[in-house]
Amino acid sequence: MIGLAVAVVPLLVVWMATPASGLTWPESLRVAGLMWTVAHGAPIAVGATTYSLVPWGLAIVPILLLAYSGGWAVRRCAPESVKGLAVLIGTATITYAAIAGILAAASARPTSQVGVLPAVLFAAAVALVTFGFGACRSWGLDRGLLPSWLLIPVRSGLIGVFTILGLGAVAGTAALILHVDDAVTMAQSLHAGVWGGLALLLLGIAYVPVLLVWSSAYVLGAGVVIGPSVAVSPFIPVTTPTQLPPFPLLAAVPQSASPLAWALPLAGVVAGVLVGLSVARLARHESRLLRLAMAIGAATVTGATLAGLAFLASGSLGDLRLVNLGPPAITVGVLAFALVTLGAVPSAVVVPPPGQRRPSVTAVPATDEPPSDAPADE
Repeated sequence: MIGLAVAVVPLLVVWMATPASGLTWPESLRVAGLMWTVAHGAPIAVGATTYSLVPWGLAIVPILLLAYSGGWAVRRCAPESVKGLAVLIGTATITYAAIAGILAAASARPTSQVGVLPAVLFAAAVALVTFGFGACRSWGLDRGLLPSWLLIPVRSGLIGVFTILGLGAVAGTAALILHVDDAVTMAQSLHAGVWGGLALLLLGIAYVPVLLVWSSAYVLGAGVVIGPSVAVSPFIPVTTPTQLPPFPLLAAVPQSASPLAWALPLAGVVAGVLVGLSVARLARHESRLLRLAMAIGAATVTGATLAGLAFLASGSLGDLRLVNLGPPAITVGVLAFALVTLGAVPSAVVVPPPGQRRPSVTAVPATDEPPSDAPADE
């Protein structure tokens, strides 16, 4: 409920600060309920148009609160068995999904609504994963649950994920800085006013995670699809002209590729080198063949995770030109796996693990004393 309050309070402030806007307090509560359900991934229908490109930044607060709530619930209830832990997680998930369904039904209007069933399913999925993670971590179920031969590829693969996302964030920030004039022009063309400008800023922050995944997909070489026939990729010299919504973050979408853009996929190889070094460090006592298998497993984790993120960062903004937005998930996963494998295998197998020294030959100092079995000189 704290997450819902976070969505309600700003809208109530806007209602009190702008009495001439015609926004009533019941309408403020309804819009807050819609925002809360959309933050969990449910698509929203405005008139005859469905918007499914979710601003995942809105989900950060509910996710953190759910994870904390899972740990708090375990500490208070102290389940004594895995069955008791499962009942706790299941009860919390059902309750959370029921609240989402009630809010979706109560806030539905012909002009804007979120389907009750999608709201329930998406909220249940978010609660099951995040509340369950916090509960299992607090209960100690995560300790020793995975064998080392499986835990090492998972940890190393996540290093590859965060490395690629970090490099994508650098690329996206640089592109936005280079086109900051276009972003300002887009914002000014909306004539949003003070409160509208604040809402535009919050919406931009909410879409930052989506832009981060888009930038990472561009860096890997998979690119981003905009509409049914437009693709943005470092391997496409000039992007087909298309009309985008006047949203400031979209100013970062490159209109043409730099001559050096073909080198961007090397970021995936760099991430692979870090993945391989992590495998070599964590599995320093294992054979080279096992380290090879772990490096490939880590690359699989990286590719699968980035493919899932690309799927979550895709959706529709309703218009025919924008009916399909986002990076192709399968392409992102395959390219991430291939590039990370290319860097991870040599660094995991060929490079000696940290702390491992090559055997050295110790010279035996010469002495003037004769061997013990040699006859002594008289």
